Amino acid sequence: MQNVELEAALRVPGKNAARKLKEKGYIPAILYGKGMESIPLAVETGKLRTIVQKHGRNVLLNLVVNGATHQAILKDEQRDELTGKLIHIDFQRVSMNEKIEAAVPLKLEGVGVIESKGLLVQHQKWELNVESLPTSLPDEIVVDVSNLKIGDTLFVKDVNVPEGVEKVDDPDEVILTIVAPKNADVPETDESVETSSENG
Repeated sequence: MQNVELEAALRVPGKNAARKLKEKGYIPAILYGKGMESIPLAVETGKLRTIVQKHGRNVLLNLVVNGATHQAILKDEQRDELTGKLIHIDFQRVSMNEKIEAAVPLKLEGVGVIESKGLLVQHQKWELNVESLPTSLPDEIVVDVSNLKIGDTLFVKDVNVPEGVEKVDDPDEVILTIVAPKNADVPETDESVETSSENG
């Protein structure tokens, strides 16, 4: 995976400083990692958004701070509860030789096939927590659900991950279930037909 460069500026912590940064199109951030003191930063919101849209949330970054380059990942983000706007970013410095844990989005294929049968995909989990070297971390994990039938459940243990990637989540955790719409007519089973015939 190719590293993407992102420039960051040192910032002074505090609410007033954070407000001024946002007015200039920057977002407060922090860089932390093993064996280092946390560094308060500010990055351009637009540039960060463009990188994430193009390369995914688990992109490897060359975070340039005062001429020094830190290899990092976007570890966490905070959003305003009312507006949903991004208000703070956590970057984690990583080593290319040490495994990291990250949440990878699940990309479902075949949902249209399920819906064409009048069924619904009931989601429980939208991403998978995995562990791998930074260079092996996938942008997304593709799962084909087209063969699932009503009542079928997809568990974490059913998902195949790329080589070099290990699943961290509980194997028996539910990702999704295939269900019928609440207002759908449930077809009568042979047993129910026989019972009604006997009663008649």
